[in-house]
Amino acid sequence: MNYIGSKRSLLPFLERHILEFSSPETNRAFFDVFAGTGAVGRHFKKLGFQVISNDIQHYSYCLNRAYIGINRPPAFCKLANFFSDSANGLPDKAIDRVLDYLNRLAGCEGFVYRNYCLGGTVGTEFPRQYFTDENGKLCDAIRLQIEKWRQDKLISDNEYFYLLASLIEAVDKVANTASVYGAFLKRIKPSAQKSLKLERLDIIPSQKKHQVYQQPGASLARSVACDILYIDPPYNQRQYATNYHVLETIARYDSPPLYGVTGLRDYEHQKSDFCYRSKALKSLESLIQNATARYIFLSYNSEGLMPEQEVISMMKRYGKAELRQAAHRRFRADVNRASRRYKADQVTEYLFCLEKLA
Repeated sequence: MNYIGSKRSLLPFLERHILEFSSPETNRAFFDVFAGTGAVGRHFKKLGFQVISNDIQHYSYCLNRAYIGINRPPAFCKLANFFSDSANGLPDKAIDRVLDYLNRLAGCEGFVYRNYCLGGTVGTEFPRQYFTDENGKLCDAIRLQIEKWRQDKLISDNEYFYLLASLIEAVDKVANTASVYGAFLKRIKPSAQKSLKLERLDIIPSQKKHQVYQQPGASLARSVACDILYIDPPYNQRQYATNYHVLETIARYDSPPLYGVTGLRDYEHQKSDFCYRSKALKSLESLIQNATARYIFLSYNSEGLMPEQEVISMMKRYGKAELRQAAHRRFRADVNRASRRYKADQVTEYLFCLEKLA
């Protein structure tokens, strides 16, 4: 996913400085407290850490339950009766069979079609086209089937979240947006014209028991024991709940009341204090002060709401603090809009490093 604030291209930078600054003998548990799509947590899972992942958004929880929480491909043993021939007991073949079955479902006019597709909203106060009609209907059919399998106890929790994660990844690839869901495009772009297709997930093998939460990060950091706490909060006023509200609704499939041109759901309980200049630094200090971790790392950049010097000065009250920097290409949700003006093509990415006093 082309996700706001994604650290995928910065993973070597993060790995190098986190491992250099922290003590090797204590590098056991890595807590990604604002995980997003889980790119950083997945990377440290590959490095052999026990990963603890958390995010208040449900679509994020689904992705991390799959990528972080699952250590081997699910077997889908109880779904054997759904298929005419055997998967030969091999998990890989079972996954392909299940995904193929879901991809071949006949679409239905469910919540996604009725609220996010032009065919379902034409003639209403707010016509919307986040997806083509065909993809919206197939998304509904797949989402309903996954839920029915779970209700019928034909899939385990791991299998349920594996399929939800695959669906979230798939619908994002065919969304008719400029990367985020704060708006939809007036015309269907080429990638949105492609057919929705669930694909296999890249599950990282591990012998460790990883943990995935969906709770407010500040309160959770007080109670979760870890060696390294990694903080990657919002940098500006953009709330993730509004930029990814469609994925949130597909993940929950709870038929919420929607409002406005873009079909927002209520997100009052998901607002982040880091999106307010008056609250961000105080929230960060509270998080650091109460965290159990010895080593704390904050990802931020030069256009964030919290000034660099204020952050480092606050951190120094709690221990040894250093700042590492790297040039980074700016995230653009509207790269095809020639009228949009940016201050620069790059920003300076910060990694604030803190070793807390005992």
